[in-house]
Amino acid sequence: HFAGAVPALERATGGQGRAVELGGAEVPLSEGREFAVDGRTAERLLDGSHTAFRKAGLYLFRLERAFGLAGEKDPLVLLATADRNAVVRRVGTGSPRDGVTTEKVVAWLDALAKEEPFELTEVGVDYLRGRFERAPKDPVEVARRSVELAPGLVAGRASTLILLAEEIRTARTLYLIW
Repeated sequence: HFAGAVPALERATGGQGRAVELGGAEVPLSEGREFAVDGRTAERLLDGSHTAFRKAGLYLFRLERAFGLAGEKDPLVLLATADRNAVVRRVGTGSPRDGVTTEKVVAWLDALAKEEPFELTEVGVDYLRGRFERAPKDPVEVARRSVELAPGLVAGRASTLILLAEEIRTARTLYLIW
């Protein structure tokens, strides 16, 4: 599956898949590739292909965002696994400074997924982004739990918890940043 997916992504991105480093180690080319694309192309590919790749046993995700900075590209990564937790572990997502280990992030995601299924389409060293399959039953509780793990989401302003809950409810967004 992986060997056939690489040329398909190269055609879709218009660029060569190259070696990617995750968690301080280079991923073997037989297990992962990075594709540098503009933000709009990254969104289009994640929206249209993430689920199909997962069903095929592969994981397509954005590693970082360039936020439209001139000349900068977003790295899209394809890994030869469909396991969300394996991706989070390989990237090393968390915040050692805040005592948030990768294993703590994985356990938190597992607990949330049992109640509110979601897909993660962005997995970075210090952030995660995805979308709930449906609007969570209690968006305020999801927001509270998110802030508990990633307090930087609200940075001390009480009103932001309500704004976060509204974003979760209306856009079904899962977002964590450290």
